[in-house]
Amino acid sequence: MSSTDGLQSSESLAYLRESAASGSVEAMTQLLNQTLAHKQIESEIWSEGDELHVYLQGERSPDEKSSVMLCCREIIQWHLPGAQFLLISGQEDGARESSWCWQLSFLTSDEQMPTLLQAANGELWRRPRLDKTSWEPTHSSDDLWVPQSIEPEGWKAIAAGIVLALLIVASQQVTFLLSPVITLVHELGHTLTNWIFGYPAIPAFDFMHGGGFTFNVERMPFLIGLIYCGFGYLFYVYWQNYLTARVLLGVAIAYTLFAFTGIHEFFVVAMGHGFELIFAGIFLARAISGYACRYSVERPLYAMLAAYVTFYDIQFSWRLIFNQTTRAIYNQGKAGIDHDLVRIARDVFNVDLSLVAGGMLLATLLTPLVIWGMHRYWRWIVYSINRLFSLRVARS
Repeated sequence: MSSTDGLQSSESLAYLRESAASGSVEAMTQLLNQTLAHKQIESEIWSEGDELHVYLQGERSPDEKSSVMLCCREIIQWHLPGAQFLLISGQEDGARESSWCWQLSFLTSDEQMPTLLQAANGELWRRPRLDKTSWEPTHSSDDLWVPQSIEPEGWKAIAAGIVLALLIVASQQVTFLLSPVITLVHELGHTLTNWIFGYPAIPAFDFMHGGGFTFNVERMPFLIGLIYCGFGYLFYVYWQNYLTARVLLGVAIAYTLFAFTGIHEFFVVAMGHGFELIFAGIFLARAISGYACRYSVERPLYAMLAAYVTFYDIQFSWRLIFNQTTRAIYNQGKAGIDHDLVRIARDVFNVDLSLVAGGMLLATLLTPLVIWGMHRYWRWIVYSINRLFSLRVARS
């Protein structure tokens, strides 16, 4: 191309941009079509009030990142005086809906949405940066460290739940009807822990011998790989936060140690009863705080479930400690399979069953105290979690 052709091309480009600045939709369309010609993308532009709409279409869905970046770089050159917002979308030929859509602000900086300048500079796709201001608590510093007490409604819900749970435990018929809840939670604990350590598992009820069981198969390396992919993604997102990166590294090392040693077998066995206590804690926390409770009757019901699971486990472990007949029956197992606490006592700690049952009794009694402590210092816990993981991402 000669210098004369280049000059004419520059003059034509300047003329088109001048026309676009004056509001010529034809000039805008021609400029964007030239910008996106090498990507075989065509544009359609229209204006509605202070909004500029750009619709991109191609044989394949236009690449979101490059298309938005190129269009914004060109549109910035127009210096449109009346436009406040840009709505840009991309769609494949023949598709009924847009593949993606962006709303951008023409302002240099905008707290509510991303801007054209950010898109033109590629900042919407860069790795997220730490925003120290997002670490600030929503409460004042004085309120943050003040422990919160249980409200009167929470105490009433707890009292009503304890009374209802005692009535249930006192009736063998009602206890029998609710025992499947304990069984389901117990087997879900085994199932979830199996999956975490790479063993596909399915919980089931045992209609022949009572209770339940969890059917699992050999470990699948693919599942372990997914866990490590999750760790890798978190490292990618939070690597600039030194504290968070160290915490994630510690968790990854601990997981590796557990997964590739016999420790994971202990967790798989123990998390049946462990899940019972976790669910009791969740129910109790909701009864105390009233979180996500739409009706007043929900809090006593949550307290009843928490108290019922707690009383059930206290009664179960107490009998294993002090009742020889119960302990002998439990030692016999079920259908040739040993029960959880027997396996822990024999295979893990090599101690008497009553000692393991005592540990379970202690864990059961401590669960309400742990939940009370978490509720009391919940603001501090939330602040710590936010400070550890809060990042401000440019892309909305």
